[in-house]
Amino acid sequence: MTNEKINKFNWQILLIIMFVGVVTGIYRNGIMTVFPFLQSEYSLSRAQVGLYSTFLYISSTGVAIFSGRFADHWGVKKSMIGGLLLMGVFISLHSIAPSFMFILGFALLTGLGFSIIVPTSSKGIAEWYPAEKQSTVMGLMTLGFPIGGVIGSLVLPWIGKNFGWRIDIILIAFLIFLAAILFTYFYKDKPKKVKTNQEKNKKKTSLYNDISVILKNNYMLTLCLLGIMFGLASGIVATHFTLFLYLDYGYTEVIAGLGFMLLQVGSMAARPFWGLVNDNVFNNQKRYGFLILGIIVSFVSIVFAIMSNYSPSLPIILFFAFLLGASGRGWQGLYFSAVSEQVGEDDTGLGIGLSMVFVRLGILTGPPVFGYFADQAESYSYSWLILGIMMIVVIMVSHYFLTKFNHKKEVKQN
Repeated sequence: MTNEKINKFNWQILLIIMFVGVVTGIYRNGIMTVFPFLQSEYSLSRAQVGLYSTFLYISSTGVAIFSGRFADHWGVKKSMIGGLLLMGVFISLHSIAPSFMFILGFALLTGLGFSIIVPTSSKGIAEWYPAEKQSTVMGLMTLGFPIGGVIGSLVLPWIGKNFGWRIDIILIAFLIFLAAILFTYFYKDKPKKVKTNQEKNKKKTSLYNDISVILKNNYMLTLCLLGIMFGLASGIVATHFTLFLYLDYGYTEVIAGLGFMLLQVGSMAARPFWGLVNDNVFNNQKRYGFLILGIIVSFVSIVFAIMSNYSPSLPIILFFAFLLGASGRGWQGLYFSAVSEQVGEDDTGLGIGLSMVFVRLGILTGPPVFGYFADQAESYSYSWLILGIMMIVVIMVSHYFLTKFNHKKEVKQN
């Protein structure tokens, strides 16, 4: 196979993985624009709506490590198709749910398939692209999620308003099944090199031993702890931003969906941008990118806390929505490339799965707690303030340790 053909095939790999990200993003990010309809139909509080993300991530967090190991063992193609089919089945069942409790139950089961998507996608990128380009390519790959969010934000509120939110759910399930079919046809696993008996025996270790080896890497452990805060911010923003505009500022469901769309546009623009900055400006020192992202999230959160006492114009809110999306939802490409770099190609699935446990711990706890404080205050002002303070503290502490452990690594190499 010539270099030209290899490059062309690699772009095919990236595009099909991105398409999976798009349809997954229509579900994960776009469904948040359906929450105002659920809130009205079932008379839900802010905290109750936040439980959807909690139930989705309870199951996906519980099996994250195993799904990553599954991707390492079975390969990208089989793992991705299995995950998509599981998602499609349980998402479709949302449309016949007689109550919000049933929706939470189906969200719990959807998480089983959803847990496979990110580690499998990341493994596909790690296999087909060199380490020095992975920050950029990971950023491009994760573009699919906010693109899906933008599409969902534009289409789903309009469909829900005119045809009912259950039609939204049926459309999402159809797209998930379509992605599984296209992935079957267009994706090919990278041929594996033949391993020696010594290399095969080296890999015959228990899951516990593999995890313990990874966690003995102090830089990796700091990344996992940082992932909790990024996950918390991401889950809060995805779950509550539409309701924040709908309840605190009184915007319609469609305008609130527009605000969420701008947030997704910010995320979409930022993911490849941070990868390019990391590879070309920061010389692959990802801790500087993490520091900037955390400062922006903290700043915007505090601004929203202050603006809760005023009535800012819609363009100002949309600008900060874009900025929040670029930071609170734009870190994934940089973060997962950092994890992949630490564990190596063969263990990318396990490493990403392990890091996702920490990320999803934040996603699990953030939305209901954020919603609880908003319910108590009858606005989101204190919730935004707490998020801003927490983020700036965690990002400064993690930057110190990432710098310390990275310095030790450089000294050993010299």
